[in-house]
Amino acid sequence: MAMAVIPDLAELQATVARMETRFDADPRASGLMASYRDLCARFDADLADPRDIALSRAAALMMIKYQIGET
Repeated sequence: MAMAVIPDLAELQATVARMETRFDADPRASGLMASYRDLCARFDADLADPRDIALSRAAALMMIKYQIGET
């Protein structure tokens, strides 16, 4: 049985930054990224733990990835 690897906060934040850059440059994601930015403000206001914020942002970005059909 494989053990789960838990990424540290810096890795999560780097992944989020990479995904934001990629989707900001993708015209298919422009409307979704506007909604994502609104969500980010909510995450920042509602969540205290930086790891929770990073995980929430990553989850929202994964939904964008799914919506634009990226595999």
